[in-house]
Amino acid sequence: MKTVVFLPEMKAISGTRSIDRNLVEARDGRDLDKVLASAGTIQIMPKDALKPFGQARKAVDRVLLRKGTRFFGGFMVADAVVPEVQAELEKISLDFDAAKARLIADLPGLIALRVSEAPEWEDVIRANAPSTLDLAENISFGWVKAPIDLADPEIVETLKGDPLAIKIAREMAQMASTHLSKPQTGKKGIAGLSVLQAIRVKAQALSFIDSRLGGLVAALDAVICDANAAKGTPMQSASALVVGGVLQGMTKASAILAVGEAGAFDLPSPVDPILGTPDADADVAADASAAIPVATPAVPVSSWAF
Repeated sequence: MKTVVFLPEMKAISGTRSIDRNLVEARDGRDLDKVLASAGTIQIMPKDALKPFGQARKAVDRVLLRKGTRFFGGFMVADAVVPEVQAELEKISLDFDAAKARLIADLPGLIALRVSEAPEWEDVIRANAPSTLDLAENISFGWVKAPIDLADPEIVETLKGDPLAIKIAREMAQMASTHLSKPQTGKKGIAGLSVLQAIRVKAQALSFIDSRLGGLVAALDAVICDANAAKGTPMQSASALVVGGVLQGMTKASAILAVGEAGAFDLPSPVDPILGTPDADADVAADASAAIPVATPAVPVSSWAF
């Protein structure tokens, strides 16, 4: 089974410099609160000017995880989605290069801005400020693509103790856990539906790895279809509870794979807000939580290094 691994590499600057201990202990009117990013460092470049590079890191992560999975320091994707992933990375690269060009062009003004914010630190700021050459050499983004064969005996042996399907399920569990950890009040529509759709996209793209991921797609399709049909109707609230229950049940990798194997979620029938159901003794929320047990927090997925 052949596929492709993307190995991204991004370099950026922090905008800070280590500060001499004597300056930290100085009593010459310097206000440390104006310049310290953390103990022992001084903020030379304005943080806002460096935000585009942090945003680019997150964008690369999102693109490669949306239809791929972490794989030995890179991200594995199916051959079929390589052109799409390549195009999205190229767009991020264009934005990255534009941000780099702006930073280089604005460098004198940015240093002047930092000096105006902390004039008593002008000597230290200017002495430690990067040059345009420093920025040109130390800010970069690129990637390589490496074809691999999952049937290679070495890869098979390496993955034996932690199969790819489990790794992928952990990433999906992390998606569900991250959503549930955020406040959901004040949001329109059915909260969590977009997360289920994102998990479905990932499962579909990686279904060639394990048949249970294909089963998960079928299970999610049923929930997503019902939720979309309930939008704007009296059944929307009940459907939102079902979606929430599904996400609660997907915070554990083993539960995700079990659903994939069954090809369906064990869900209660939604209660009609007018007619109800003959044997409904509890509300939909209780039914949903009973049908899909609340899982323990997912095993966190380590972030990839740049």
